[in-house]
Amino acid sequence: MKVFEGYKFLNQKFFNPVVTLGNFDGVHLGHQEIFSRVRERAKAIQGTSLVYTFHPHPLSVLTPGSKFLNITTLEEKLKLIEKAGIEVVICEPFTLEFSRLSAEEFVKNILCSKIGTKEIFVGEDYNFGSKRQGNIHFLITMGKSLNFRVKIIESQIKDNIIVKSSKIREFIRQGDISTANRLLGRHFSFSGEVIKGKGRGANLGFPTANIKPDKILHPGTGVYAVWVTLRDQRFPGAMNIGYNPTFKYRELSLEVYILDFNESIYGEKLDINFVARIRKEEKFRSPQELIHQMHQDVIEARKILGSNRI
Repeated sequence: MKVFEGYKFLNQKFFNPVVTLGNFDGVHLGHQEIFSRVRERAKAIQGTSLVYTFHPHPLSVLTPGSKFLNITTLEEKLKLIEKAGIEVVICEPFTLEFSRLSAEEFVKNILCSKIGTKEIFVGEDYNFGSKRQGNIHFLITMGKSLNFRVKIIESQIKDNIIVKSSKIREFIRQGDISTANRLLGRHFSFSGEVIKGKGRGANLGFPTANIKPDKILHPGTGVYAVWVTLRDQRFPGAMNIGYNPTFKYRELSLEVYILDFNESIYGEKLDINFVARIRKEEKFRSPQELIHQMHQDVIEARKILGSNRI
């Protein structure tokens, strides 16, 4: 897959480009359906499948200070788009200057003049351009005058839920990882560096790796069954996200107990794939009561992961 860091860096012409536009945060089931349709149509007309996306997310630029929570990092998003079989990605740096581009200018100057778009596939609620003036009806009208076709892809529905990035974010924040995973079509994950913690887990007989994640978005507090990838090897694990109320800590910690593993891994990178939440965060009356529950958590993690693969 070829990646261009914005339309200004396009240095070639594409044959019969079939294009889709959007942020595609999460690359969920709805996005995957659009990519599939783009790929199939490009193949049918011997054209080029192309995704036009943006980084950072427009909301993080247009609402500064909002701490917008991306489901996927840019690296993850590009990998998932490549996995979907897309040939070309234009990853536009989204700036305030770019946001002022009108919908008409975007279509004429970029989609048509720079890319040479022949067909466009978009979701039914897609909007674009300055003040979101462009919508699917605008695209269809422009297509008739500029000689490109527009195909509207209906929203995907899973378990009676319309698949949307905003909903997936909420499920993740609430700790409902199982539902989030079903809408994503894969496990929610993040990567992170192993950092020094307080050593409380080791004192309890469960040495944990404290993680500094590569993204702000993480599941709500609780204990989760996870798959951990370290040095290209996969291990089962139980991850705690919370404030350790039994010991009256105030700082949020993300720590994973890697089952059947006992090595020093400070400074190394772990990939964490969340499978299911085992339980909510609890305050226990004593460390002994907590230790008993941690044994139960490990048993439950083994049970969940025994029937679940990446």
